[in-house]
Amino acid sequence: ICKTYEKNIALNNVSLQIRQGEFVCLLGPSGCGKTTLLRIIAGLEKPNSGKVYMSGRDVTDLPPAFRNFGIMFQSYALFPNLTAYENVAYGLRNRKMRKQDITERVNRLFEMIRLPHVKDRLPSQLSGGEQQRVALARALAVEPDFLLLDEPLSALDAKVRVELRKQICAIQKSMNLTTIMVTHD
Repeated sequence: ICKTYEKNIALNNVSLQIRQGEFVCLLGPSGCGKTTLLRIIAGLEKPNSGKVYMSGRDVTDLPPAFRNFGIMFQSYALFPNLTAYENVAYGLRNRKMRKQDITERVNRLFEMIRLPHVKDRLPSQLSGGEQQRVALARALAVEPDFLLLDEPLSALDAKVRVELRKQICAIQKSMNLTTIMVTHD
């Protein structure tokens, strides 16, 4: 993959292969192209040259909506006017799932992230670590083929970061979910 912005080279002949169920970290300093590569994998940006393949299929021109991924950002990106429950259910409602199926899946996810007691709270009523776990549940709700994590822990204090890192790894292993995490840590 190659990606340039005017005269700035963001990615110069990057090539990698990630196996099903693997957890891969893209590690490097700010500005080295980690997030750009993640966005290209997601289909949120197009490479200037190169191809993106998933399960042997060229998806370079496939829109993000057809790539079946979950994504979690550094900034949480929760909808401030929706409760934690509604944030997690959002993608499922857009997929026109039955209400009962949504309820079952969302409740299961809140158990998985160990926050069943915060479902009715707004994001502003949650700690940073709680918001990030709700964002993780939202990313997992659509049962993605792969999970993209863009600096998901950098805004958290050290103790919460360690705890959430362990939780993400445990969930990834239990789900055998291909995961790519961008980090400078």
